[in-house]
Amino acid sequence: MFVLVCLWVTLLPSIAFSNQTNNELLQNQLYNMSKLSVPERSQDSYYNKISKLLSNPQLDTHSLALANILMADYYSLQDNFKLTKEYLTIAKPLVQEVKSERLQHEYDYVEIFTLRGDGQIPQAIEKADALYTAVSESWPKHKLSNLVLERAYILSFQYKYKESLELLEVALAHAFDSDDPYQLTETYNVFGILYSELNDNASAIMYFEKAVEVMEENPQLTDNSYLYSNLADSYRLEGNFDRAKELLDKSLASASQEQDISAIAFAHQMRSRILTDQGEYEKALNHLDQAIKMSEQIGEELFNYELHSEYAYLHLKLGNLDQAKYHLAIAEDHSAKQGDTDLYYFERLNAEILAKEERYQEAFEKLGQSYKNYRKHFNDNMTHVSNISREQLDQERLSFENKLLEKENALNQEYLSNNRKFSYILWSLIGVLAIGIFAAIWMIFRFKRLANDNHKLAFTDNLTKLPNRRHVFRTLDEHHRNSSGGTGTYSIILFDLDHFKSINDRFGHSVGDQVIQTTKDICRAILREKDTIGRIGGEEFMIILPETTLNDAYNIAERLREHFEAFDFDHLAQGLKVTSSFGVTEYLDEDESLDFVINRADRLLYKAKNEGRNRVAATFAGDLN
Repeated sequence: MFVLVCLWVTLLPSIAFSNQTNNELLQNQLYNMSKLSVPERSQDSYYNKISKLLSNPQLDTHSLALANILMADYYSLQDNFKLTKEYLTIAKPLVQEVKSERLQHEYDYVEIFTLRGDGQIPQAIEKADALYTAVSESWPKHKLSNLVLERAYILSFQYKYKESLELLEVALAHAFDSDDPYQLTETYNVFGILYSELNDNASAIMYFEKAVEVMEENPQLTDNSYLYSNLADSYRLEGNFDRAKELLDKSLASASQEQDISAIAFAHQMRSRILTDQGEYEKALNHLDQAIKMSEQIGEELFNYELHSEYAYLHLKLGNLDQAKYHLAIAEDHSAKQGDTDLYYFERLNAEILAKEERYQEAFEKLGQSYKNYRKHFNDNMTHVSNISREQLDQERLSFENKLLEKENALNQEYLSNNRKFSYILWSLIGVLAIGIFAAIWMIFRFKRLANDNHKLAFTDNLTKLPNRRHVFRTLDEHHRNSSGGTGTYSIILFDLDHFKSINDRFGHSVGDQVIQTTKDICRAILREKDTIGRIGGEEFMIILPETTLNDAYNIAERLREHFEAFDFDHLAQGLKVTSSFGVTEYLDEDESLDFVINRADRLLYKAKNEGRNRVAATFAGDLN
């Protein structure tokens, strides 16, 4: 017996050392699994491997904590926030017991997504910023890209678009460095979301289509069906309901095949928005019911405020004021977790409800509060971003092609350098080298011409060849800066074609396009050489009049209106008559920003249309109050 005890005492240190070594090997294996790409961490084989480890009762505390974190991460990628939180709850005391900084970073990474899912935006932002600082030198590029992308996305919930756009640049660079198509897709998608929130639907569509293009080129990404839903919503905002419905059908089919409950719920919400825009409120409610039931099924709370505010709007339209107030109260409660940035919207809905109840004085006061809150949250932040985003978008529009061009040029330079190095030995390859040089030069000129063409396209409207929205707003921004401080003045005219949808419906889109093109010729006949006209929307145009007072601008607008009214459009279609409505304003010294001038012109255009169309509305000095 004594001999056995001695033998056990002798072997015990070596057994302990062996166990420690095995534990460290397992931990390294788990940490390597955490570095896999998002598509790899979403696969069934990944789930099965983690499940098998968790069923092992001999796991050390460190490995057990990390395995639970990885399982939480898996469910986070499936948008199942209930199970994500369950596994994090198991992992939390284990992480606190182990006291490993590396383990804490993995826990924080997954917790950021659950905080966002619960609508705890300030906490998610704080944790994401701290984590990126800690791991920016040690984590792989694709995982850093995903972390930065999440930071950009959650900042957008607080309307911090300037910071979001800057972070998206970093995320895009990480995505290119890692050569990860999933990260490229997600980055383009968030670019699209931000530009959609900035009401630049054309740019949003461009980015969403880039995301869909990369997704469809990589079969392993085709379960990202929500990209179709995002693209569909942008087409809805453009009024292209047929294209939006087509994309939603594709999104719903893909999401149903993958049993992606979150994506199915999102598709139903987008379908509800289309039906709302088309006035089919009962059908819209049915789709919204399905969306919120599915969101509750997976524990998604972030967008509850959005769903219930849409409920409130639909019930308001249907005259169900009690239901409208009930859902608005729920929306306000959920939104409070993110701060009071959406308060202006809820106050506006409250004002509409009060007006329906014929409590007009209270409705007017609530509308005033809504305006003040809008100014509070948007004037300093969104106005600045709306200015910088125009130039930033022009560069981003070609970023993908330019990066490919840089890589092509780098390859060409390497090819030329290597051939020069060995040309004195390999005389027999002189002919091949000459062909290679010729091909490289041809490719450089070809891509340079393509870059120039794309640059022109970014500033030109395809249909009229007039300056597009981007070009016009950049020109307007220059005039505004030159006029600030009383050094000059300018006026702007916003106008659109009356009942243009009816023209398309009655005579066809081909005639509608010809009317848009004729508009350019009508305006060019009246405007001066120094004036700028551009197409900024479907049937909406802006004219910039440098060094022009309001009276002169009004006279120009009136001449344009008369010219439209008298113009003979019979050569396009028999019986076609076209009139236009105009909003005219002048830059004033008290205008705090360019958006004040634009918004004033927009309100005047609305006034002209509201008063019967085919007229000019302007604000003169006596009308400013």
